[in-house]
This record gives sequence, C-alpha cells and structure tokens, in this order.
Amino acid sequence: MIIQEQGEHLVLIRQTDHAVLAGHFARELGSDVFALPQPQDSFILAATEHDNGWNEWELLVEIDPVTFLPYSFMSIPTRDHIELYQRGIERVVKADHYAGLLVSMHCLGLYDRTRATMPGFSAKYIKSHESQVVNDFLQTLRLQQLRLKVDLRADSRIKDFTDEKWLQANLLRLEALDRLSLYFCMGPLEGATIDAVPGDYHGREVDWILQPEGNNGVTLEPYPFRRDPLEVSEAIEREAPRREMLLPEEKSPEEIRTEWRWHQPQKARRRRVRGPGCS
Repeated sequence: MIIQEQGEHLVLIRQTDHAVLAGHFARELGSDVFALPQPQDSFILAATEHDNGWNEWELLVEIDPVTFLPYSFMSIPTRDHIELYQRGIERVVKADHYAGLLVSMHCLGLYDRTRATMPGFSAKYIKSHESQVVNDFLQTLRLQQLRLKVDLRADSRIKDFTDEKWLQANLLRLEALDRLSLYFCMGPLEGATIDAVPGDYHGREVDWILQPEGNNGVTLEPYPFRRDPLEVSEAIEREAPRREMLLPEEKSPEEIRTEWRWHQPQKARRRRVRGPGCS
C-alpha cells in the first residue's frame, strides 16, 4: 500500500493498482528511440502482476499498532512481505514462466541493501533478528530462478530471450516502469530522473528525464512510448480523514482494521505523459 499524508487526509493507493499502471506503461513501450520489449506478452504480464501478491492483504488492511495507520509497502512486517511475494510469484509462474522469472528477480532486488543508496530505489528494511528468515527466502528465490531458466532454455520459442544480458535488460526495464508508476503514485510531481534504462538489448542505456506540467502531467525525454501524448487513468486512490485512524485510546488496531476494508470513496487519477516535441 502507498500512503500519502495530505493535511487532515490520507490518500491510499493499492500496490495492485500501482502495478496495473506499470503494466499500462509496458503495453505502450516502443518508439523510434526505445525498442519493443521482448518477449512482449511475458514482459507486459510481469509488469502488470509484479505486486499481485498484495491483493488479499489489501482487501483487509493490517494496522501498525504504533502509528495506527495502515502498513505501507515500506513498513509492512518482513514475514508478511515474504509471504505475499511468495504467493504472487507462484501465481505468475503458473501463468507464464518467463514473466514469473522476471517477477522473482524483481523481488530479489527488493532485499538488495545496496539499492537503498541509489536515487529512486528503496530496499526492504530488515531487523537483525530477521536476517536468517530473509536469507532463506532469497536462497529459495535463487533456486527457483535457476529452475525456471533451465525450463525456459529448453523451449526453442523463448530460448533466445534467456541470455543473462537479455534478462538483466528486461529486469531493468521492469524496474524503470515500476519507478515511473511510483513517481505518479507517491505524491506531488517534481522534476526527476530515472537513470540507466536499457533502450535496447545491445547495451544502450538512456536516462528518463521527467518534468512536471501542472498537477497531472509530465514531459518525458527521451520518449519511450508508441503514443504521444499518452493518457493514463489507472491508479485508483482512496481518501479518508486522518483523524479516524488516530484514536488509539478509543479503538484497537483490529477494530480499525475491520473498518478499513476498501469502502472509502474511490477516484481514478488521470495523468498525461508526453514527449518534449508534443504539445
């Protein structure tokens, strides 16, 4: 869950809605300066479903007993985080091995502590006593990825896309779309850079430069999408008065949790992305 605090209100966006926006961007990739993702259907599925394990959790949110706010994607307890990603990865693997491999690789990166020092990236915070549980989970992911690669490389239709450099390019592209979606979901739009995005599968990288236009639009250069401008309205936000969450003396976390089933007013965020030459 993505949480914005705006004065007396909270704005909540589900991880699954954020992922749908990333998937929308994935379907639109492909321009004169940005090669189509290959294998395209698998890549689009990975982008759309990379957070699908959050679905059950977000139907009935868990409340942080310290803040009396819903757990965010950064503050959720590690065991819950592991469980929901295991569930989500398995679902994608059953649908498409290549997409499942990309989602598994993406999840592994969420626990890479070196990411925490990189602009635009974040890493899951791990308490010292959680290290063994996390290490076991990461080893499970690595073994899963090895098995998936063996299976995929035995398939003549997909073998060419399983080279390590090709897989790494697709992973970096997926993470760039993840960051682009989060850029729109996290709060007020500001100038930003999404760096080192593979422009093709031959080693060419580009930096995406984002500049806001009003409250709901941005220019993006170099422009990677087939339609210009691109109108999107995928991320669904819910608003609720902040004061309803901050009554620890009157309500238990379980009572608040029960109240926070997804019945808040919903509205689609409409966004516009354009290239520098499009008016």
